Amino acid sequence: MRPMITILKNWWSAITQGGGTSVPQGRAKVLPPDRIVHIGLNILFLTMGLTASQTCAQCHPKAATKCRQSPHYTLTNAINITRKVWGISDSNVTLQSLPLPKKSVNTPADLVDDFLRRKCLKCHVFNRSSGEKGMKRGTGCLACHTPHRSSGNCQRTPVSTQRCQSCHNKGYIGGEYDGRFPKDHHRSYRAPLTPEGHFPPQKYGIDFHHLNEDIHHQKGFRCAQCHTAQTLRGEAKARCTDCHKTPSPQNHPNYHAHIACIACHASWGYSAYELSVFRDDTPDYAPWKNLTVQEDGYLTRFLTRALKSPRPIPPRMPDWVARKMRPGLWYSGYRYKRWEDVVLANYDDGRIGLVRPLYQYRISYRDSNGTMILDDVHIQNGHPIEAWLPYAPHTITRRAKNCEQCHANPLIPSPYQSDNTVLGLKIPRHMIEASPLSKKQLKRMQSIQYKKERLKRFITAPTNSLNF
Repeated sequence: MRPMITILKNWWSAITQGGGTSVPQGRAKVLPPDRIVHIGLNILFLTMGLTASQTCAQCHPKAATKCRQSPHYTLTNAINITRKVWGISDSNVTLQSLPLPKKSVNTPADLVDDFLRRKCLKCHVFNRSSGEKGMKRGTGCLACHTPHRSSGNCQRTPVSTQRCQSCHNKGYIGGEYDGRFPKDHHRSYRAPLTPEGHFPPQKYGIDFHHLNEDIHHQKGFRCAQCHTAQTLRGEAKARCTDCHKTPSPQNHPNYHAHIACIACHASWGYSAYELSVFRDDTPDYAPWKNLTVQEDGYLTRFLTRALKSPRPIPPRMPDWVARKMRPGLWYSGYRYKRWEDVVLANYDDGRIGLVRPLYQYRISYRDSNGTMILDDVHIQNGHPIEAWLPYAPHTITRRAKNCEQCHANPLIPSPYQSDNTVLGLKIPRHMIEASPLSKKQLKRMQSIQYKKERLKRFITAPTNSLNF
């Protein structure tokens, strides 16, 4: 208690003596008023248990009000898209109004809120950590504005990329910024790379392939330098043209004016197809001995302990919103993951860009009696449980793809063909803020006009600028 008393005395001395605090060897140190205030607030957090959101709002009321309306605070997009594709067509809730899980389950709609609370919403601003390495952060305002265990000077600390990636990691937007692509879940995909023959330490609860990093990451750009406070509050969108205002006409011809920058400049994209999710209320852990790593730190620790325990351990998992344990475990795994070229589509704003099936589910549920209530449900009312969304891969390169990577790539038109067999991909039927390419657009990609233009550019381009 004595060190805390000393800190309080120094803080009070700083206020009453105009910013001066006593330091060893008689040297005086003057702190600016805003620094004194933040030191005081830091002490209040420690001694009185005040939340950052409540305390920060006393000095930053406008910022706090805007924050409470922002997508990062409410998580409305992720929540409502998931609830709608699972069968709640009129969903319009926020993190703060998300219903409690239903006790009686007969359809995916009865199960979706439990899935969101225990599998998806680990990264809301009031949850400090879900246990994975690299995913520890503060809560409330401090979830973004102060590095863990910092001095408390949140106003003067830039938001780091590491801070953003404590939530935006694995297969989500931004997770590929430093070139990481999550490996498949099965134990056989892990490699004992350490000299002692052990598996390497996992970051974000999974192992990664290491691919091309984004050129902005390579140059040292932080996420927040493009994704400003205005964009994070939903007041604006980050655009490449915010910085790159005058692209060269030679490399950006008029007939590509409606093509999104990322369609050509993203070197690769993360696509994961058909996420099978299974809630199991029985203590049947043996089938998962080679699948303990599922991008979920709590589940990995639980399965590791349960598989070694001589006595059955009841299946339980945290509700990350209510901060309490609930019965049952959620397992998950993708049919396959790919870093190939992703699907082209028409955006609602008139551009042609990329989409991916981020919300594509196969749902199962077994109750505590061992009865399969839901068994691989992936179609409801004749429609697949899925949603394809616009996707902006953070894998940008200075040099764009060559023409053939779109115009001669069989993966580009194949998802729209009724006889599609490439990778077993399904035809995208449900897109949000986008629509499929038309037959006319697909035909134009292989037209005589394209081939003439390609030949013309090949002949006239300088040798050192040809993009093969």
